[in-house]
Amino acid sequence: MNFSHTAISNSLKAAILASVLGLVIISGSAFADGKKRDIPGITHAVVYEVPENIGDLSQQELEQLLERGKASLSALRADTEAPAKAEQKMFAELMRHDLVRLKIGDVIKEMVDNYGVEGEFAKKLMGYRSTFMVDLLAERNNVHNLQDYPAYDFRFTAVYMSLLFAFQEHPEFYKMLRADMDSETSPIGEYRKVLDHSFAQVEQARKEMDAVHNVEDLEKVIEALNQELVSRKG
Repeated sequence: MNFSHTAISNSLKAAILASVLGLVIISGSAFADGKKRDIPGITHAVVYEVPENIGDLSQQELEQLLERGKASLSALRADTEAPAKAEQKMFAELMRHDLVRLKIGDVIKEMVDNYGVEGEFAKKLMGYRSTFMVDLLAERNNVHNLQDYPAYDFRFTAVYMSLLFAFQEHPEFYKMLRADMDSETSPIGEYRKVLDHSFAQVEQARKEMDAVHNVEDLEKVIEALNQELVSRKG
């Protein structure tokens, strides 16, 4: 187990990079393709965990791990915001970013007009627009903290993915959508660019929240090491 502070920073950078690279179409970890949802500030890469072979470690190995763990914990605490403050900031950033991603409702209307969508498909797309701009906007009133956020985020994700599947059922319009995604001057392309910028701020808050999670994880490791040492004295 490595308790180095540098290792912590590198692990966090790797986790953040992986989450950004795994995004699909819309910036936000909720859209990692087919994988377990990664929500900034709620899920995190585990840097510290209790060794699986803790019972097989020698007394000296346990004491060395405990000593390094305590030193790393002191360094982490000195560099980490108070949990309540970090959580408040993380929640505020997620909700701010959510208002940005809800602007997909405006983009849907522009796509209907620009692509010349008519009939039942146009009606269906405008139904999605209403879900984003009315239903989900109202549902935000039930999201009061980080604990409430995953359920809301899941609903947003489900609606957004359903929108994409609806486009896939109409190849001619889906082809236009895919082409526009690569153009920063198109409504969906500009939307993605704004989201990328917005999500970068979310990731900054995530770093602070992940540091809090690292402190909590390391505290659990230290507690386990202490308990193992105490049990051997009996």
